[in-house]
Amino acid sequence: MLTSNIYYVRQLYRNRYDVKMNPTELLQSYSQNAQAFLAAASSIPEAMISVSPTPDEWSAAYVIHHMADAELQFGVRYANALAEENPAIVPFDEAKFPTALHYEKRSVANSLAAFAAAHTLNYEILMNALPEDWNRTSIHPERGPVHLTSMVKLCGTHIGIHIQQLQSLAK
Repeated sequence: MLTSNIYYVRQLYRNRYDVKMNPTELLQSYSQNAQAFLAAASSIPEAMISVSPTPDEWSAAYVIHHMADAELQFGVRYANALAEENPAIVPFDEAKFPTALHYEKRSVANSLAAFAAAHTLNYEILMNALPEDWNRTSIHPERGPVHLTSMVKLCGTHIGIHIQQLQSLAK
């Protein structure tokens, strides 16, 4: 089974709790990273899209499928945080998704479209959040209480890290 590049995963979790931005800045960063991710994904030559740099690293196609799946997962977390009182966050194991969701058979174009559509919807939902909504809390089974601001920061950072991964795969 292929795994994501551990460097990128470690970088993500090193930055996950640094929430010093206000909601406007968070949304701006979240949106800019999503647009940059789509641009980086589009810059990968078709001949390179399914090439893994090493047997245990993801190809650009797998990164793109992962990001589509992650944006959907984050969207559910945002909706639950806004609509429920202290909802449980259901973690997902990114190492299981490529096999269980048959990344090798999925369309890169569909995953890019899914990422773009899910991001646009998530962004709209978050833009409509009230100032007090940004302090709403969800409960992660391993990390405990997580504010909506932290979730959006984590997602934006996650996107940024996978931009770097795609850029390194394009070389």
